[in-house]
Amino acid sequence: MSNTVAAKRTRNSASFADVIVFIIAFALFVFGLYLFGAAFSSPEGTEFWVFWGGLLAACFAFLLPILYRWARDSRR
Repeated sequence: MSNTVAAKRTRNSASFADVIVFIIAFALFVFGLYLFGAAFSSPEGTEFWVFWGGLLAACFAFLLPILYRWARDSRR
């Protein structure tokens, strides 16, 4: 009986696509932080757009793995 239960369990390991999505999300988060910090020394008139662009990029970096997992799980 224990073999039947063990056979139904899924392995809790990341796939190659999971790792790629994590790397892209991390890079997007770091880029968002860079834009956020660059807004304080950007040319006059562009501070608003660089500041909000950085915040939105960092926020989207957190949503990217969530959306990926949702799209991957909805196919099953």
